[in-house]
Order: sequence, then structure tokens, then C-alpha cells
Amino acid sequence: MREDDHFVLSIPKTDGQNNQKQKNIIVLDKDTGVEQYSTLWSHGLAQFLELKYRRKLPVESLKAVFISNKAFFQRYKSLLYGLTGTLGSENSQSFLSDLYHVKFADLPTSKKKCYNQLSRKKRPVLIICENVEATDNIWNELIRNGVPPDTIEKYRSDGDNIEERFRKTPATTDPEVNKQGGLHIILNYPPENVRVEEQVFGRTARNGAVGTGQFILQVDKFVYEHMYELDQYPTDQRKLKVEELADIILEREKINRGNK
Repeated sequence: MREDDHFVLSIPKTDGQNNQKQKNIIVLDKDTGVEQYSTLWSHGLAQFLELKYRRKLPVESLKAVFISNKAFFQRYKSLLYGLTGTLGSENSQSFLSDLYHVKFADLPTSKKKCYNQLSRKKRPVLIICENVEATDNIWNELIRNGVPPDTIEKYRSDGDNIEERFRKTPATTDPEVNKQGGLHIILNYPPENVRVEEQVFGRTARNGAVGTGQFILQVDKFVYEHMYELDQYPTDQRKLKVEELADIILEREKINRGNK
């Protein structure tokens, strides 16, 4: 567990409003970058981290009433309907279809999208990073290479979460920017969820406007023993996660049957 990757040391919003300066360990959602203020890791992990950073030890709680997302949605049986901008990968769709007995349908967009490589022009760039640590590193490198600080806007906390903000509100650009090619988006890590990738690159070139997007990745050779094709790596990761989730659900169902 690393600071500015899996968690941040920050002042919760409620404490900030009360002018308290005590920083707490706040869990980060790796897929969205959202700070989860009410989430604590279980099995003593939260307590060990509190000891390491000399914080007040939280009490490990156990909820009296609990229902999983799977069990909740299965209560609707054949009356389950949903609408989303990203259905996910084929493995995810197959898993949900078997679990909830639902069908999927694609609604085409009103206008076609086409990504082309364009020459270098003065355009705004949105760089979406995997964690706070990567955000700070890129910021420092840009400053070190002479980029004026007043031309860079850095978002590193939940209050100014750029990914969450742009998922809810389309990014709008000046007409002069559109003439130069529109907003350019850079994603600096391969997301494990195809929905995250679609949501990120879907922030530009909306409603017939122009825009571009690309991956710029820094791969740790000590983490990845083999080189992956860019499209193949997230596919392998998604398939593995779906298989792990299926095994967990199967194990829980065995436990539930044994308790009856």
C-alpha cells in the first residue's frame, strides 16, 4: 500500500468545514480517483496504516445488516433494466448476462467519431493519471522543462477531481481551439476497466466537435515481466478480474447454502 496511490493523507470535507487540521488516511478508488471518505480496509489493514502514520486507531466495525449488490439486484428477477454509456467488455457482458439473465443492446450515437493523428499545434491537453503520485511527477517534469506554471491546472484531490467532473459535464472548448484540432486527452496508464477507457476518451470530440486522444505509458519492467500489446493487456486483466469475481460469488453461495 503506497501513499498517493492506494490512499492519501488528507483532511476530510467535514473536518475541513470545522477548521480541524487532523489528516486522515482516505482510501482512493483506483478506477475513478474518487476519495472514499466512509471506507475503511478490513482485517486490520486500516489499523496497521494508522499505526505507521501515527494516527488515531479506528475501531473495526461489523455491519449488523448487509446485502451484497448481487443479491440486491437479483431480487428484481426479470424486471431489471439499465441504461449506460459504456457496457463494458465482452467478458463483462457475458458475466452479467449469466448472472442476471439480461440482454444487451447498443444504441448508435447521432454522429460518427473518427480519431486521426494530427500535427503539433497549440491546443489544450488533459492528462489523466493513475494516481496522485503520477500527477505530481508529471507536474514537476513540466515545470522542470520550462512550461510556465500559469498554463498548467493541476487536480489532485476529490474536491477538484477532473475525471469525475468531466464524466458528468462535457468538456467545452473555445471555437478558436476547435479550429486547431480541439481538446487533446492523454491517458498515462492502461485501465483495467474498459468502461474507464471509454469514459476518458469520450470527454473530447463530442457532438460532432473535433478532438484527439492517445496513450502515453510508463511501464515498470519489474512489474511486467513480458511486453503486452496495448489492446491485449487490459483484455487479459479484465478477463482475470471477471473470473476472480465469479469464483468469489460461487464461494459465497456455497457458504450461504451451508448456513441454511
